[in-house]
Amino acid sequence: MRVCIFTDTLGDLNGVSRFIQDMGRLAQDYKFDLQIVTATAKPFPEAPYIHNLKPLLRFPMPVYRELDLAFVTEKCLEAKLLELDPDIVHISTPGPLGYKARSLARRYGYRVMGTYHTDISAYVGLNTGLQLLRRATDRFMARFYEGFAHIFTRSREYAAVMCGDIGIPPDRISFLKPGTDLRTFSPAYREEGYFSRYGAGRRAVNVLYVGRVSPDKNILFLLEVWKELRRRLPETECHLYLAGEGRYRRLQGRLRRHNVRFLGPVVGKELSRLYASSDLFLFPSVADTLGQVVMEAQASALPVVVSDMGGPKSLVNFNGQQSGFIAPGNDLEAWVLAAETLVKDATLRRKLGKQGRDNMQFFDIEHSFRHFAATHEAIWKEPEA
Repeated sequence: MRVCIFTDTLGDLNGVSRFIQDMGRLAQDYKFDLQIVTATAKPFPEAPYIHNLKPLLRFPMPVYRELDLAFVTEKCLEAKLLELDPDIVHISTPGPLGYKARSLARRYGYRVMGTYHTDISAYVGLNTGLQLLRRATDRFMARFYEGFAHIFTRSREYAAVMCGDIGIPPDRISFLKPGTDLRTFSPAYREEGYFSRYGAGRRAVNVLYVGRVSPDKNILFLLEVWKELRRRLPETECHLYLAGEGRYRRLQGRLRRHNVRFLGPVVGKELSRLYASSDLFLFPSVADTLGQVVMEAQASALPVVVSDMGGPKSLVNFNGQQSGFIAPGNDLEAWVLAAETLVKDATLRRKLGKQGRDNMQFFDIEHSFRHFAATHEAIWKEPEA
């Protein structure tokens, strides 16, 4: 059996790209025929199973400028689809490439599956403030996923969104086990004195955020939490580091006095070291379907604070073993109290960090891959309606 993933994102610094790259790499280990088709100018690991098409046109997505919209010709995409001739077409993203691949797959009678990686409607609403546009996006998503044989959700919480807001029948939805690479993200990468390069003292508490630094990730709320935290702890040296791309990097100048530093994109072993060398991870998003970075932080033995809205809360305090705090979304006092508790108590940080690492043993990326492969095989073997 051959599966072909069509994705509008692969070299971008986001959880979707990381997940697809992991699936491609593990497919080789398991001798599973998985091909990946994309169109990107961003760097990604070169491999014979990755097919990067040359786009006719490329420009940043208006409400998500960190992601490029790449338009390939139908002839080019059609030729690649027929050359690969998969048993199942998997559409990973509802962008221009994914949309065109979906149409071609239907034309030629290929069975289509997909993954609901991103709550696009919520991101559109958060980035524009226009609920009318959000509802229009819901309608587009409903049409996009119509006719898919099966759709994965990355967290159980979003199955209700997929059924209620988009109208996907529940019998065509299944929860794809989340996972992260426990070898890439590990406390073994910790470097004492790592943050001295940024002027942090030996006893400083170094707090990390990883992800887009844009409105949809609730960054302005995070910065308000941080300012209030430092006001309450004037004698404690603590620093906030934000790793990722996005429009709020322009705030660097005015926030330096608050010990805030925007690091820009961080990748590879440097990202592993950054996670493991930090003391605490804050992730304020209220619209993430999963929160890949929350798994990466816990795998690196960081205690975490996440919102009670969206998918990340399902990754924290797994199986009753506490690994951080789940705070009400946009509740300033609750977030400051959670962060303050962890900044002041190094023993608690170490305890929760260790328990988070232990919890992540249940979230090994290989578990995700085996589930991903087995579900595709089951759908392939089903008689077509």
